[in-house]
Amino acid sequence: MRLSKFFILYIFFVFLSCSFSIKAQTSPPSQYKDVGSEIRIPTEEQLFKDDPDPVVMSAQIAVRLKKIQQIIPLDYNEHVQKYISYNINPKRKEHVEKMLGRSKKFFPIFEPILAKYGVPDEMKYLAVIESALNPFALSRAGASGPWQFMYSTGLRYDLNISKRVDERRDPYLACDAAARYLKEMYDFYGSWQLAIASYNCGAGNVNRAIKKAGGSMNFWDIRQYLPAETRAYVPIYIAMVYTMKYANKYDISALNIDREATQRVTARQKLTVIDLEKALEIPRQIIIDENPSLLTTTVPADFILNLPASKITAFNQLQDSLYLIAQNPVKEQKLIVPNVVIPENKVTEPSPNPEDCDTINGKDDFSTKPIVKNTNPEKEDKDETFYQKVKNVFSSKEEGKPEKKTTPSKTNTKDDWKNIPTSDASKKQKNTEPNVSTQLKEDNSSYKTIAYTVKKGNNLGNIASWFHCNVKEIRRWNNISGNTINIGDELLIYVHKNDYKKFVRFNYLSTSIKDDLSSKITTQEEANDAAKAKDQNDKTPIIDKINPVKILSKKDCFQKHTVKSGETLYGIAQKYDEVTVQDLMQWNGFKKTPILHKGDELKVRKIKCK
Repeated sequence: MRLSKFFILYIFFVFLSCSFSIKAQTSPPSQYKDVGSEIRIPTEEQLFKDDPDPVVMSAQIAVRLKKIQQIIPLDYNEHVQKYISYNINPKRKEHVEKMLGRSKKFFPIFEPILAKYGVPDEMKYLAVIESALNPFALSRAGASGPWQFMYSTGLRYDLNISKRVDERRDPYLACDAAARYLKEMYDFYGSWQLAIASYNCGAGNVNRAIKKAGGSMNFWDIRQYLPAETRAYVPIYIAMVYTMKYANKYDISALNIDREATQRVTARQKLTVIDLEKALEIPRQIIIDENPSLLTTTVPADFILNLPASKITAFNQLQDSLYLIAQNPVKEQKLIVPNVVIPENKVTEPSPNPEDCDTINGKDDFSTKPIVKNTNPEKEDKDETFYQKVKNVFSSKEEGKPEKKTTPSKTNTKDDWKNIPTSDASKKQKNTEPNVSTQLKEDNSSYKTIAYTVKKGNNLGNIASWFHCNVKEIRRWNNISGNTINIGDELLIYVHKNDYKKFVRFNYLSTSIKDDLSSKITTQEEANDAAKAKDQNDKTPIIDKINPVKILSKKDCFQKHTVKSGETLYGIAQKYDEVTVQDLMQWNGFKKTPILHKGDELKVRKIKCK
């Protein structure tokens, strides 16, 4: 029986290799090779800085907008007219035609999902301005997919992001997450235009704009207080709805995308892209384009494949054999996908004042894009965004090999969408850090993660002190090799589940308030350590407690550092190997980040007592 099983496999392999060599396939080019600059939304300042001519309003356009308006108000004013003129410019014709062509594929996917959550049908145009309906679009800040979800926000809305799959790119699942976000924002604001604005800059920025506008809930009233990109966001949305509805009036027609319609089928077990190519004679580029959430040549079990309709029957007939072949160890490869990086706007938006960072009714700022983004125009492919750092961590693992870094292999659960769950890795690593259990926090189910967005003036030292952890842990959790972090970076911070509510609001508090609150917090870990210390003290023999010689011999000795003008705890910690800000605070009895003065003496390193 065993021999016959291998014989069948051998025959199947021979059949595949013969058929593949006889019928060589020419892989078509990707249909998603966009120019990143086409997707970027220019601000009005960028768009018309060299155009002094006044905006010419059109009564005809006003009438047309009223005619197509359904639930979301399609206001007409000079801001909207500027973007209508931008869209119908002959230079943009090819790009608009491409989006019209893609809409025939994606709009039928989006419409029933939006309807399921009571989100207006016309909200589908939001994906057009987010990504030009390109599932491979990636912003420099790390937002990905047709609906441009940030890593942390994707996890909050049940999107699985792992070594093999990034569901932010899946048009079905990403739309489902976007619909829930938009409905949640509408329920909060009672305005679809404000829900759209919050999708771009986050609820916190919309809340601050409302506050500055005297409590008005009208987008056009608060517009001047929003970031530059968001000021353009609702006008470009309205302009895009108009442009795509009346494209034929401007000699713009949908680009014909010559691709066969697809059907969805679930892979019950693991299989590989290579075997799909050979067995079903599907060019790899089509598999990539139709399954944008797939990151490697391994198709995991329960993955929903989009395959050409004509290949579904063949897949159903051959799938058992494909599963059987995939059981043999195969070297996994990363799929080569279209590189569509959306460049940043050149206009820099001032960093929001931390003192103004508040929330309304205690509602979290579920931001899909940070206002101040981490960008380096010199590096397009090597940009160290949070998204890419996480992907690098996942990519560093190989099946069957020891893990160099411990990171979550599965990063979301359906039961707790607000928190990034911890790793399910069973392997425990030895931990030599002080005051930490031998099990790493990321491997401990008692710990949850908070995505902290780096603000102006932040460094790893003060972030570690606020969250009662150490710099080495933050580096490990986020795959950071040095000490450089940038405004807008998102850092994963592990906190005990009993402390989650204490720390989750730190994203929206000023530095001084974080200092004060953090100094008053006793974490679960610290409470456990204190209880152990008390228990140990209670068990110490009486002779030890009264013997001053023994007590003195157990006292720690420290090297001292004399503070120089302008030095900080963070700078001092960097001068001594394996010393963190948290260590300095603990050794010197600081409850919160101190103000150092020239001549102060600090304990900076444990040394052997003489």
